[in-house]
Amino acid sequence: MNNVSVLGMILAGGEGSRLHPLTIERAKPAVPFGGKYRIIDFVLSNFINSGINSMFVLTQFRSQSLMEHIINGWNIAGTHGKGRFIIPVPAQMRTAKKTWFVGTADAIYQSIHLIEDFAPDLVAVFGGDHIYRMDISQMVDFHCNSNAIATVSAIPVPIGEASSFGVMQVDKDWRIIGFQEKPKNPSPIPGDPTMALVSMGNYTFNSRELLGLLRADAKNDKSSHDFGKDILPSLVESKRLFAYNFYLNNVPGQKNASHYWRDVGTLQSYFWANMDLRMPEPQLDLYNKKWPIFNYHLSLPPAKFVHNEEVSPTGLPRIGKAVNSLVCDGCIVSGCTVSNSVLFNMVHVHSYATVHNSILLNDVEIGERCLVRNAIVDKHVILPPGATVGYDRKEDESKYFVTDLDPEKKTWLTVIQKQRSVEKLPPIGL
Repeated sequence: MNNVSVLGMILAGGEGSRLHPLTIERAKPAVPFGGKYRIIDFVLSNFINSGINSMFVLTQFRSQSLMEHIINGWNIAGTHGKGRFIIPVPAQMRTAKKTWFVGTADAIYQSIHLIEDFAPDLVAVFGGDHIYRMDISQMVDFHCNSNAIATVSAIPVPIGEASSFGVMQVDKDWRIIGFQEKPKNPSPIPGDPTMALVSMGNYTFNSRELLGLLRADAKNDKSSHDFGKDILPSLVESKRLFAYNFYLNNVPGQKNASHYWRDVGTLQSYFWANMDLRMPEPQLDLYNKKWPIFNYHLSLPPAKFVHNEEVSPTGLPRIGKAVNSLVCDGCIVSGCTVSNSVLFNMVHVHSYATVHNSILLNDVEIGERCLVRNAIVDKHVILPPGATVGYDRKEDESKYFVTDLDPEKKTWLTVIQKQRSVEKLPPIGL
């Protein structure tokens, strides 16, 4: 990537409707993940670790939380030299029609002045709503060596899931010879009818060609103004549209599953991706010092586990313990049992409570003798003493949002949101 300037354009305006109710008040890239992070932190960390330090983050739906996170936690400008910035860019309706973004290509077109002013050699257009590690500089090198106009990062997925993605066919040089956006009948990989090659939603473009493509697309009234539906298929005949094999990407320090990539677009996929992190050897290793995931650090006290009374005055054991769990800063596990769970910052679980197979977001309080399992508890929720969640589906459905978790085992996932009131607003920054 020597002597090549790259500008990152991060698409972070997605509504994330399938993650409802976690996205009622936040965009999908702002959804918390893994105890200390938000989904957006993964793509931003990939750019920084890859040596690409100039990024615009395009926002749209429910962007306040996301913009605060970027401004407070990702301010790399000023102290690190010229050309280092991560700047959130809200939808500004700069076109004559004055509309919201109507497609991914339109989102970049409405910010085309940013590319013109920065004048990079390449533009890396990446989605902001996936969990993965990737050395983007290796994709840039492949793009340059292939003499490509555009390069699409690609990964094989089971054929039954491919209809949710752009599906590609490639030749022996990974030149794309066919591209269909979310086809009903995806074409399998030659020799493997169970898998299809799909787009990860990450693209590298030559800057000059991208500007021309965006201007032409904006004038086309028949276009849906989307990269997957319009821009990329139009480049197939040029023979300069290439796929970058994500499985060839080598991340420094990654011991296992270096090709981990998850679209945590549903509550179920989000839940299981978080649950994986608590395993002894998770598929996604958050402890890789050579490729850290950066985040917004709060000044919080350490987590603590208190009480070790095998027999308390009530006649019940009162031991604060957490097993097979992630427990983050500021948490207090007080005379209770936490198992197979993820506790974000400042969670307080009181005595005699049991939390199992659950995700507790920032500043959650679980009262005494509560029973919680198979749940996602959103930030600032306070469960009163004796509350039961995850044990009676009809009761949960009468109070909270409930969806199937594992239909074969007849288990369900309960999502609890804070009921907001004017009298008591949640603290800022958690």
